[in-house]
Amino acid sequence: MGHVGVEIGVRAMPDLVERRVGFEYGYNMTCPDCPGITTLTSAEYYRECNDAHVKCAHCMGDIHFGPAVMTLRDADDPVLDDHTACTVAWYHTSTKPGWPGDVNPMPPSAVKILAGMIPPHAVRRARHRHETQALHLGTYETAVESMLRRMRDQDGGGEQFYLHRVALRDGLIIEQGWRDENSAEAAQITQPDLGDVDAIRYLNVHESPGSISLAVRREAIASVQRVPLPVYTVEVTATSPLLREVAHIRAQIDQIEATRPADLDTIERIQQGMARQRGVPFARTPTPAQSALLDRICQLIADEYLPCVSQPVRAKFADALRAWESAQLAPVDDGSYISRFGSMARTLTQPDEILRILNNQATGEL
Repeated sequence: MGHVGVEIGVRAMPDLVERRVGFEYGYNMTCPDCPGITTLTSAEYYRECNDAHVKCAHCMGDIHFGPAVMTLRDADDPVLDDHTACTVAWYHTSTKPGWPGDVNPMPPSAVKILAGMIPPHAVRRARHRHETQALHLGTYETAVESMLRRMRDQDGGGEQFYLHRVALRDGLIIEQGWRDENSAEAAQITQPDLGDVDAIRYLNVHESPGSISLAVRREAIASVQRVPLPVYTVEVTATSPLLREVAHIRAQIDQIEATRPADLDTIERIQQGMARQRGVPFARTPTPAQSALLDRICQLIADEYLPCVSQPVRAKFADALRAWESAQLAPVDDGSYISRFGSMARTLTQPDEILRILNNQATGEL
């Protein structure tokens, strides 16, 4: 009889090799005209100078950089060795505390939507593919950035997420080399599609781009530990210098608002009507001066709580926290927002803290 979720065992987590964690990485791009690789800093990648074009460092050809031409950040990544891949800690984030379960049912709401769009046999195929998806593991950074993406893009802003640390079984059969998820089936592969292997390595071009992730069978996982995120609450009091500075900027924004003409222009009247139809409060679009001050608030908070985190990752994090804010039933004041921002930010800036807490968690043996 199969387990439901994770069965908690009594033995300790096996000794796993932890890799260095950092969110200030650069990017390697492959030239379409030669085999050469050109490196970009995180700042260069974020700014997308010259419409995201850069000269190849080898042949001086033109590279339109981005996920499509991403390649490994470390061509000698130790996890390219099968034995090492089975001894390092792998990570995954999900909204399921009992991940991985025996089954991965498609949500009834999704089944209902599909049933209204495609024939019954196509719905069955879609459900089968969803429910037999391979499990995906990555670096610590990959798991965290996957959570940020789900918060931002998959209506997960208000969800409770869990970070899972995974130990693989010894002696797994892993496909030789690695696949590029741009050109080979990897990220959406099913467990039956793995064929005779237990796992495949693939280049992740979306979360911690340029790192190696794994698609594995459920049986490849030996044990799991988990913690809910955030693991620590950052308290923000009325005496917080950051909160006082934010309040000062808010006062400037309000002062500008008080001088704006009361009459709405045509676009604003349309927006007001749409808000009324949706049953949500109407808020005027900020003026350029107000937008600059709002950006200043965002910058202050990020500088305070995300040191040594690259601008691309900061942007993903800020978008995820805005999704969290939008998911709350009541308006979120600045103190509560800063507290949540700081609490979640420790996941990126204090990984040693997370690992210490993980070490004290019960081990779920599969």
